[in-house]
Amino acid sequence: MSDRRPIAKDTRERQRAASDPAQSAWVAAHAGSGKTHVLSQRVVRLLLAGAPPSRILCLTYTKAAAANMAARIFDILAGWALLDDEALTAAILATGAPQPSRAELVFARRLFARTVETPGGLKIQTIHAFCERILHLFPFEANVAASFRVLDDLERAELLERARRQTLARAVLDEGELRAALETVSRLCSGGGFDELIAELLGHRAAHRNLSSGDYAELLRERLGLREGETLEAVEREIIEGGLSPRDWPGIAQALRGGGANDGKLGAQLMIAAGLAGGANDQRSACVEEYLSVFFKKDGEPRGLGKQKMISAALQKQQPALLARLEDERDRLVALVEKRKAAAAFDRSMALARIGDAILSAYERMKSNRGLFDFDDLIERTRRLFQSSSPSWVLYKLDSRIDHILVDEAQDTSAAQWDILAALADEFCAGAGATRRIRTFFAVGDEKQSIFSFQGAAPEKFDAMRRDFARRFRDAELGFETVRLTRSFRSSPQVLGAVDIVFSVEENRRGLAADREEPAPVHEAWKSDVPGLVEIWEPESSQGAETPEDWRLPLDYVNEAGPPARLARKIARKVKALLAPQNGECVEDKGAMRPVRPGDVMILVRKRDAFFEGVIRALKAEAIPVAGADRLDLSGHIAVMDLVALGRVALLREDDLTLATLLKSPLFGFTDDDLIALAPKREGALIDALAASPEPAHREAAARVDAWVREARTRAPFDFYSHILSAGGGRERLVGRLGQEANDAIDEFLRLALSFEREQAQGLAGFLAGVESLQLSVKRDMEAAGDAVRVMTVHASKGLEAKIVFLPDTCGGPSGRHDPKIFRLGEEDGAVLVWSSNMAADPPAVASAREALREAAREEHRRLLYVALTRAEERLYVGGFHGPAGRGAGCWYDAIRNALEPACDSAPDPLDETKQILLYGDAAHGAATTGEAREAAAISVPPYARAPAPEERAPAPPLRPATALAAADPFAGEESSAAPTRSDRERLLVGRLTHALLQRLPDTPPERRVEAALRFLELRAAPLDAAQRERLVSAVLAVIGHASLAPLFGPGSAPEVEIVARLDSPRGEIAICGRIDRLAETETDVIVADFKTGAPRHPATPAQLRQLAVYRAAARRLYPHKNVRCALIFTQSATIEEPEPEALDAALEEILLEV
Repeated sequence: MSDRRPIAKDTRERQRAASDPAQSAWVAAHAGSGKTHVLSQRVVRLLLAGAPPSRILCLTYTKAAAANMAARIFDILAGWALLDDEALTAAILATGAPQPSRAELVFARRLFARTVETPGGLKIQTIHAFCERILHLFPFEANVAASFRVLDDLERAELLERARRQTLARAVLDEGELRAALETVSRLCSGGGFDELIAELLGHRAAHRNLSSGDYAELLRERLGLREGETLEAVEREIIEGGLSPRDWPGIAQALRGGGANDGKLGAQLMIAAGLAGGANDQRSACVEEYLSVFFKKDGEPRGLGKQKMISAALQKQQPALLARLEDERDRLVALVEKRKAAAAFDRSMALARIGDAILSAYERMKSNRGLFDFDDLIERTRRLFQSSSPSWVLYKLDSRIDHILVDEAQDTSAAQWDILAALADEFCAGAGATRRIRTFFAVGDEKQSIFSFQGAAPEKFDAMRRDFARRFRDAELGFETVRLTRSFRSSPQVLGAVDIVFSVEENRRGLAADREEPAPVHEAWKSDVPGLVEIWEPESSQGAETPEDWRLPLDYVNEAGPPARLARKIARKVKALLAPQNGECVEDKGAMRPVRPGDVMILVRKRDAFFEGVIRALKAEAIPVAGADRLDLSGHIAVMDLVALGRVALLREDDLTLATLLKSPLFGFTDDDLIALAPKREGALIDALAASPEPAHREAAARVDAWVREARTRAPFDFYSHILSAGGGRERLVGRLGQEANDAIDEFLRLALSFEREQAQGLAGFLAGVESLQLSVKRDMEAAGDAVRVMTVHASKGLEAKIVFLPDTCGGPSGRHDPKIFRLGEEDGAVLVWSSNMAADPPAVASAREALREAAREEHRRLLYVALTRAEERLYVGGFHGPAGRGAGCWYDAIRNALEPACDSAPDPLDETKQILLYGDAAHGAATTGEAREAAAISVPPYARAPAPEERAPAPPLRPATALAAADPFAGEESSAAPTRSDRERLLVGRLTHALLQRLPDTPPERRVEAALRFLELRAAPLDAAQRERLVSAVLAVIGHASLAPLFGPGSAPEVEIVARLDSPRGEIAICGRIDRLAETETDVIVADFKTGAPRHPATPAQLRQLAVYRAAARRLYPHKNVRCALIFTQSATIEEPEPEALDAALEEILLEV
């Protein structure tokens, strides 16, 4: 097998056409078809054709992509410099260029030096970097500061937060529109919704520019379908007064009450509305809601449109004209309800727009005063420069500097960025620019991989711009070629076959292309001789209530028995099996088979959540090298948290808790035992205890802390941390404990410190406050992850590939739960923002926008599946997990399984004998043919080196009295399916009130207890009549005054005592927790009382005995030197039942055997 497989003639011809330097080209390329290769070829051929390096502009999507492309091109050119004539001729022909002459060979060898030595060099950069350069070149024309600087993420977040705080503070003091807007927004938001709403609003900056135009309100009205004067107040008055007169409502209500039960309900609602009609303005909306409820159901549907009329048949006979009156009014109200929704949406949207405009105006002022731009500014200012009334000078100057534009990943280009590119390309097709010299435009992309809609990308824009550029160049009689690349150089035939089958289903490919009539994609494999396999696992499903109710569990507890954790462990076991030398698993690499390495494996998820972390944790538990997360939460990363703790201690050495945290970090490596031996017995601050300790390690730690305190007083944040991390060995300690990913977090932390130091004058305390308050993340370069398993989101995997890919997160569908709160109506130049407080309140325009967004999300969901499937070179493993609700509608798992199952073989799952797997492709791979395989097999590793530590035995769940009660009576906790009767409700109410009075009255003076009890019941016992209340008070006072119960209500007693203890059982130590109705402690005894409002039982029932046994066991553990007595107090008869200790011991023994 050779790694120099021949390339099919049609593919070579297409590559040659795409890289032809003499004509423009638009390349639509399938995944893995060599987009970057073709683009690099084109740059090299442009250089070979004599194009000056400085006049080639190559735009990429990311800095990493730009660096990768530049490295490719310079590697090619550098290699040419050393080749002989024959080898160089072959290399040039391989690019698609014609046979070179002798002089052209000499020129090709000098290209590397020519490119490197050109002032400004070869311009391979992101479009943001290009726009920044343009604005620096033309600051006067763009009306920007010549020395402006681009904000980093920390600075941008800080400025936005400061603008937000200032605006809200100003709004509180304002007496005009701003304060009214804040009150409206605050009233309609709940909990943390306000901050989330403002954050979402600030993501729509482009639409907010329209607000300053002065006609924003009219534009918003137009988009919502409102005419002048159709305010919320006017519409609501029309609803109340425009049809049936409010004076007639009581009469109609009385007529409705004469009908059936449902008629009576409508009549009652109409009477409430009549009571509110004519009231103050603040009652108008309430009146409208009650009035509309007469004519509309809770879901907003009009009443009486089906077979069932608005009123009963009997009432129709009694009141023949009533039905027609009500139906006429209902029909009138239908249009007004929609108008009311639109008017309400206008009011709240204008309020939100005023808040957002104020915040963004403050943010813009702050940037302007400091000469700062963010990334959005770079694009918008450049677009505005090119679209201004007199851009001719700027474009004329650029015309002489740019001859060739190349755009990579064109499907991810936003509309604003296309406007910039179109303006540049216009000069290529106009006047002298079209005829003076060869000038070309090249774009390469794949609309099937357009997955960044949140950044403005859209597949339909990709297709529209292709047609637009083709028209421009052909109108100017310039060559423009449309090329399709369909042959994949990445994946095996089996993987590509599976992709084709999945997307041959019409529903699955909807949204892959802007043209709905475009046929299903068909991929051709270059690696036609490489075996491949697609394996589909049965999803892990919920097995009942798998989340234990355990008060000891941490807030971020992950249930190891749940479906996500089970799947994560299964993946780890599969990866371990693939890596095991004795299993002989191999992959193809440069024409030969070799053993699988950790770096060959990529695990893709849809989002970074608990499952994402669980997969990484499971891989580490199996001792599998893993690269860690692809994106790090900076402020939440443990390395950064340790560095922040270091800074806090340096600012205040007496902060004992933070110092203890720091001592346990890798910077010191103290254990819990070290701290327990030192901290509890100390006098004074922990740092003083360290310094006074006889242990040399303690004193050395104290000396290091004191040295840091001194350095923090004199050093800026960057100097302070860089010294500790480098000369002080801090980085080595952190990375040694936390792994290589800590390097990325540390580097970003230092970069932020340097940026802060340059822009701020607040010192270390201000820097730490900024890091802790802002949500910042760091994107890691997973292409440079080394030989380790990569776990990442599908979005982050774009442009990457792996021999073996796992798709485990496939059972969730695109959900409306993630709908935005703010919807943009209209095109960008005339766009307005509408705030949707809830779906039921959506006017038609917003409802349409919501459905359009959902459909776009479903289409992007399918494109994301395409990206995920096409990352795999040789093997693809598909799994999933779901809860009791089952798989989501439109999920990837169903799309893959339903399409592939007819073409698959079935086999037992080797990782789970209870399940089956589906196999598509080759079940076996070739054996290794390299010495590497023999070397791997010869290595002898002791078993303990690969075996994870045994799992800790899960502790028994806490034992509660309710648990014991349910064990004694299996039906004790079972709710009746029938609705509770009135007597049931009264009995439950009496029980609650009895407990409440027994809790409160003992602390009330005896002469005031009756009065206090009756007053309490007057407020809390409305369903009980006076006689019932008096009987209840008498019963409670009889219990409190019972001579035998005097210790229970005397000094040393307490009500509702929460009790927690530990108890030995056959399974091990278990926790006990519960709440005792009344507990009293005397010199010799502890009395535990449980109040019962039912009839007295003698002897106590098994369930009652078990409940008291749990209380008694806990109390005996807490009061080991006292006699614990238990009593049941039956409140209705003031009867006391005190079970024998032997009976309680026997009940407890039964419980412990069952736990």
